[in-house]
Amino acid sequence: MPHALLHVLRYFLLGFLWLFFLYAIRMVYVEIKRSRAERFAPPPATGYGADHSVPLKLKVVDPPQRRGRTFELGEEVTLGRSAGCAVPLEDDTFTSSVHARVFQRGGEYWLEDLGSTNGTWLNEERVDDGPMRLQRGDRMKVGSTTLEVTR
Repeated sequence: MPHALLHVLRYFLLGFLWLFFLYAIRMVYVEIKRSRAERFAPPPATGYGADHSVPLKLKVVDPPQRRGRTFELGEEVTLGRSAGCAVPLEDDTFTSSVHARVFQRGGEYWLEDLGSTNGTWLNEERVDDGPMRLQRGDRMKVGSTTLEVTR
């Protein structure tokens, strides 16, 4: 093998190793962020508006070809391109494989970004400092898909 080709192959190998380590560090960060959110979950809701006997749903608002699709929210659902997500957005190229999650704590629903590349937005505010509480009528943007929280 020519000496120049060996140098090129060596740099490709080093590049792939760096990418692997960066991906592993990102996954550790996402897991730490998720466990921190669970540990510091907000207290249960009390008083007016605390009755959540009717579960919330997510309804696709945009893009037009998916408009009207609805997804029931359970204890915890994930949104992303991965086939294992409860809210599959497989044709949205701006969505990460496991982009965000909606979970229930203390009778309320919360939205959390899972370290996505393009971010998760709730009512035009970026979700990046931990989970944000969801209410009926809220709009979330995941990739290029906009969903509305309904009953």
